[in-house]
Amino acid sequence: MATIEITHTPEEGTLADGDTVKGDGTGDILKAHGFRWFRSMGQYGIPQSRDRAPRIVAIENAADRLREAGHTVTVDVSTAVRDNATVQADKHERLEERREALTAKGEKLARTAESLRLSSDAMVEHLPFGQPVFPGPRGRAHRNLLERSVTTSIKSALTAQEAERMPARIAGSRRAEAEKQRPDVVARRVQRLEAELRGLDRRMASLAEHHPEATSGRLYRQYEGQRAELVERIDGDRAVLEQAKEAGTFGRHSKDNVSKGDLVRIRGEWRRVARANVKTVTVTTPYSWTDKYGWEEVRDHRPAADATT
Repeated sequence: MATIEITHTPEEGTLADGDTVKGDGTGDILKAHGFRWFRSMGQYGIPQSRDRAPRIVAIENAADRLREAGHTVTVDVSTAVRDNATVQADKHERLEERREALTAKGEKLARTAESLRLSSDAMVEHLPFGQPVFPGPRGRAHRNLLERSVTTSIKSALTAQEAERMPARIAGSRRAEAEKQRPDVVARRVQRLEAELRGLDRRMASLAEHHPEATSGRLYRQYEGQRAELVERIDGDRAVLEQAKEAGTFGRHSKDNVSKGDLVRIRGEWRRVARANVKTVTVTTPYSWTDKYGWEEVRDHRPAADATT
């Protein structure tokens, strides 16, 4: 029987380590509770659990099933929540490591493509230009050589194409990371997280009201961890928005300074305001309906007196 330690920390996420062997049944039990095999680490873990609230229900249930199967299991779960700045710095560092790996991969692919090209050329460089290929057995070696040369050349071209895609993948990764920190994206994320927090509070209140004994159970403790995580993420993103407001890049437009008939620039286009609401602005379209956007998407504003279409 195996000895297994299941741990959870904000830095590493949820991991299961021990002296397991293939066929002892531990893998099937862990997989049934959300664990997956991490080949690079050589152990099981729950995907995307780093800097997330621990899934206490899944962890404890997996531990129970493992013990029932005769294995020795210890569980060490930390419910600590790292601050947003630390989390973002850690994510950026991991992304940079991946980009460095993509850069190295692209350079290796480029070297491989060049090597294949030279190899393809070397196969046929001794053949006189325009030499015909004889039919039958007499030309078999010539045909095989040409086929190998063409196959190698095609492989070289495909490898070079893959190498050329690496810079675009790296640039896309940088754009995606930067987009997540745009004030309008952060504002929408805050709204989504606040809605999740309200829903979680309702579930916790309902559980405490109808099943008071469950407040010391696994599910309620999991909810508490999720709530602590949501509160920290919301507070961190709100701080980012406050900084953007101080810098004048967010929160400049609202129903207090935008009125019906004004023009606002949203997603690169100037749109006529049909109605200014507390959280959203409604704009006209060339059709019979209107569109609604959050104020965070308004990039510029022209009063109706100065507006020209």
